[in-house]
Amino acid sequence: MASRRVRRAPLRQTSPQASIRVKPEPMPNSYANSVTDFGTNGDDAMDETQFHQSPKAGRGNRSNAPAPSERTVESEHTTDPIFREVRARTVVATTTVPVAGSPRNMDESFFHTSFQDIGKKLKACNDTLGELQQLGVSHDVQLPELVLVGDQSAGKSSLMSGLANLDLPRSEGACTRCPLHIRVSRNAEWSCRVWLRKEYSYGPTPNRPIHESDVTKHDPFFPWRKLPSTAVLEFKSMHDKSEIEEVLRWAQIAILNDDKPPVLFVPGRGSIALNTPIDKAAEETLAKFSPNVVSLEIKGPDLPDLSFYDMPGIFQNPADANDEYLVNVVRNLSSAYIQHPSAIIICAMPMNSDAENSATFGLTRRLQAKDRTIGVLTKADLLPDGGNHTQWLEIMKGQAHSTGLGYFITSRPQGKDLDELKKWEERMFEDESVDKWPGAFHAFVDRCGVERLKAFLSERLGEEFAKSLPNIKHKVKYHLDKVTRQLANLPELPHNVELEIQTCLNSFADTARLKIDEFAARINSLPTNFRDCLLNSKPKFTLKDRTDTQVVDLIDDDESDAASVGTAATSFVTPSKRRNTAPVATPSNKRTRTDYPLNGTPHAVKPEEAGFANGNNFGSPHLAPRSQKQCYPEPFTEFSDIGRGFRTLRQVKEEIQAKMKAGMPSIIPPEVYNDLAMEAIRPWNRPTSVYLREVIRQLAAELDTALNQSLENLKKRFIYTEAKRHLKSCLDEHWETTQKDLDALYSDESERVMTYNTEAFDQCLKSERAVLTQFRHHMRMVGAGYAQKTLVPWDVLTEEKQAQEVKRREQEQTKLKPDDFEREVEVVAYVRGYYKLAALRYSDAVTQRIVCRMIPAIRRQLRNYLDNKLGVRGSNSASVYEKLMDEDAATANKREMLKSEQAKFIQALQSIEDLESGKLSDTASVIEYGGGGMQTEIVLPRRESDATMENDVHYDNDEA
Repeated sequence: MASRRVRRAPLRQTSPQASIRVKPEPMPNSYANSVTDFGTNGDDAMDETQFHQSPKAGRGNRSNAPAPSERTVESEHTTDPIFREVRARTVVATTTVPVAGSPRNMDESFFHTSFQDIGKKLKACNDTLGELQQLGVSHDVQLPELVLVGDQSAGKSSLMSGLANLDLPRSEGACTRCPLHIRVSRNAEWSCRVWLRKEYSYGPTPNRPIHESDVTKHDPFFPWRKLPSTAVLEFKSMHDKSEIEEVLRWAQIAILNDDKPPVLFVPGRGSIALNTPIDKAAEETLAKFSPNVVSLEIKGPDLPDLSFYDMPGIFQNPADANDEYLVNVVRNLSSAYIQHPSAIIICAMPMNSDAENSATFGLTRRLQAKDRTIGVLTKADLLPDGGNHTQWLEIMKGQAHSTGLGYFITSRPQGKDLDELKKWEERMFEDESVDKWPGAFHAFVDRCGVERLKAFLSERLGEEFAKSLPNIKHKVKYHLDKVTRQLANLPELPHNVELEIQTCLNSFADTARLKIDEFAARINSLPTNFRDCLLNSKPKFTLKDRTDTQVVDLIDDDESDAASVGTAATSFVTPSKRRNTAPVATPSNKRTRTDYPLNGTPHAVKPEEAGFANGNNFGSPHLAPRSQKQCYPEPFTEFSDIGRGFRTLRQVKEEIQAKMKAGMPSIIPPEVYNDLAMEAIRPWNRPTSVYLREVIRQLAAELDTALNQSLENLKKRFIYTEAKRHLKSCLDEHWETTQKDLDALYSDESERVMTYNTEAFDQCLKSERAVLTQFRHHMRMVGAGYAQKTLVPWDVLTEEKQAQEVKRREQEQTKLKPDDFEREVEVVAYVRGYYKLAALRYSDAVTQRIVCRMIPAIRRQLRNYLDNKLGVRGSNSASVYEKLMDEDAATANKREMLKSEQAKFIQALQSIEDLESGKLSDTASVIEYGGGGMQTEIVLPRRESDATMENDVHYDNDEA
């Protein structure tokens, strides 16, 4: 669309040495040197870092260039020469006095560089800043911003209307219950778009009123809670100025009803807006206040390039006592915006009230924002007649209530439209034709009127944005990179869903088979530990009795097992050197014996069973220290006590006698062997279950690793959770099946003594008999008082040493009386021999069921099991694939949020780069500068976006 020009310079003949023509008009000598030829190297001398403050310059009109979205590109065939014409005209000089916030000289002004650059770059900066603010980038990146604050009834609404050059609504309550962000820019046609920018959600405590104490430092806008990201929702666009009041009121009502979709409140379209009177809807809102923002983008002719926030007025006494909390909430909201370090604060103070009554100005002081504040004295037309105006004159001179950016004065009487208000301020401040305006204020004419204020604010805002642009760009890039990395972890749905799923499942099947093979190859330690757990849990018998002469101590569980623990040791002496042993302890001092007769639960042995028949206990100083209790490796540690304290010899004798058949005194009943053996085997079911559980656990860990590797890119999809669930169910089913098989094995072993492997049994029996006979003889020798050399476990002796041990034992038997428990020792040897045979047989069978049956079955069936459970082989597999690629709501919402954030930062970065490349200033613009009595009007040409100032300045030899 062609750009609109306020004035086009006529073509005329010029010399090759000049492309700027200054019309010689009379002007004061003081301004004779103010017109400079900027046509030769303006662009080369100007960049964004040269934008700096000019608090003084007042400007009437801003650039008439269209918005960035309405770029105009000149045809490449255009050969029209380019002319600039600067016309200086005389303006009546006025006497001025120093004003707080004004530049000391023109070199400090923002206009020390080319007028042409200023026009284009100032508009471009403000346009870009407005776009970034509208995108919600300020949620993440601190942007320069204008913030209009003030007390209620401070004339803030009139000031806002003047700044926006629009008759904004002044209806009761309109645009006062939430912040308003207004962005105005010049365009050929008038338009207005309204957005709702939501950064908070409404969440009051159910079933109780809101109290003032609910509003705290950590919860300043209670009951509104911060959202993780900003949502920008377009509400309505319009081209008729008469619609704006109704649209803004409905937009505010939508903001206050956080529980309903905003579309319901759109005038002319939403069901609530169509069926509910607006006044009634305003009274029945969910919330009475919202920190969310109603945002307006207004374009039109003669509008400044300006963007600012209008905050609700601060108040002290709400009409309803239940709204006391709103006093703090509104103050907290203004405080939050005032505390933004890049915010320029516009503080409105009415001249019909004492300046010391301004709560808002005091707030800017307390928040240390005074240096960033510009004061605006409103309602100048209501200044009391004949009153003392000293405080206001002192304020304008910077002698009281000082601010870093000085003060402006405005007068916006009610009942006048915009044109009338503009003329009113001209008459009052410039023509001095309003009698009620005191002459003492005429010296501050350069700081009077909304038009001068707009020019100052526009310049100041563009300047601040240009200075902070490099840092803003860096932060935008940082956030864009961060969001992009987060999105990479949440990939979009692939184009070929079936192929993606099948590829991942095939990869998992291959990886799972490899993992299972590796697991089966290195599983040796677990079956070995299981076997050793069973063998070491063999029944421990006490091989000494109180009837043994001078028994010094009870053999503990480990001492009865010479193959696995240390034994008692004495120094060997001949019978002739027998010595009497001294008593060392009474029966009450002896350690209580524990037994695990049936189920591993200990019970105490009677004290008389632990001592001697005659009540005298004699210790042997040559007995070796009691050995440390053996601890089994994980996961069998809990079974270390099984088998300990199984029986004493006397208990075995009693059991034989109890089961002996009448009239058959020398025959040991088979039930004795069977019952003792079955009792020893009974605890096997517990370590067996632990063994299987540990195999399943380790196997599940391997398969989980394979699943995570194969479905790495689908972890947020439904297939991942489903595959994980079905993988567990597959293992659980095999676990259950195998457990039943192992229960059957255990049932067989615990049913009765049974073996046909006579050779293996005889070997086990012989081994146990030799160990027990050696240990029993040793205990009897110690009890008889014969010193013995250290007992070496039978299993570690060589055959030659074993033969010597047997021969020595036969010789020593002559020194001892016959053993009363010889038969019982034989029974113990039988039970332990069978236990060892059964443990080896059972441990192999259990491991065989696990390693040779269960694990291979899992390997073979896993892929088919998953396919069937996932349903990818059925007739409706297409819909199944789509469902499997679904994701949980939290992940979907997070992706959409990140995509929105990414689009926001991409657009923000593009706007910044367009600004840097000059694309936003490729439009014709007119700038008027009216400071200091000289008004210069520059007509700027349109040009290509990649043109430079050298292209603009060319010499015309052919035609004028």
